[in-house]
Amino acid sequence: MNNKILIIEDDRQTHDSLELLSMQEGYQVMAIESAALIAPSMSTFKPEILLMDIRLQDGDGRLICDGYKNNLLTKDLPIILLTALSYQEISEFESLADAVVGKPYQVQNLIQLANQLIRISEN
Repeated sequence: MNNKILIIEDDRQTHDSLELLSMQEGYQVMAIESAALIAPSMSTFKPEILLMDIRLQDGDGRLICDGYKNNLLTKDLPIILLTALSYQEISEFESLADAVVGKPYQVQNLIQLANQLIRISEN
């Protein structure tokens, strides 16, 4: 596979587990903990998909996502937002993300979703 996934997660345990599991699934992985590192990581790593927490210490994943989705150069980049918000809270906000996944999540389902979104974006 060797698709590139950029993980943006500031919870260290979640960050490490997502990084490890993504590598085990054959992804090339860059995992960062700060919204401030997204732009430089995007330009150097050139990911095929973003996996991003909504509540980052230094940014709102929804706003960051919408910024990339409103940019002609990155509008087709699949973005999955992760959140500990309740399903009720998730249903109350709007985002241009390709998917919003609540925590806790089944890792295998998350990886399948990522694979599916990459296949769709390649077509």
